[in-house]
Amino acid sequence: MAGFPERFKTARLRLGLTQEQLGFELDLTKASVSAWENGREAPSFRLLPQIRAILGVSLDELICGDQAARDSAAPGAEPGISTRSEAEVQLLKAYRRLPARRRKALLDMLD
Repeated sequence: MAGFPERFKTARLRLGLTQEQLGFELDLTKASVSAWENGREAPSFRLLPQIRAILGVSLDELICGDQAARDSAAPGAEPGISTRSEAEVQLLKAYRRLPARRRKALLDMLD
């Protein structure tokens, strides 16, 4: 069974983010992200909500590997996300790859 480092790395790669990009989103260094993925360190509790929001993975799945969270997802969707089509899944993944300021600009434009 995969542990936190493997689940964390898989969630990052699923979004197509590099360690550097994820570190930028979390205001950390690439080395910190690498240390988490290699099991040398673990993120602080204060970062978990932000990690969950950026990666779009429930904390249950990320920390515990909760099978129920994976089973409830629609086919092709990420855990904890309800989508209606593959196109919505692709849009959501593209949105999550955007830097925070571009996400805000996009949402402002849609309003």
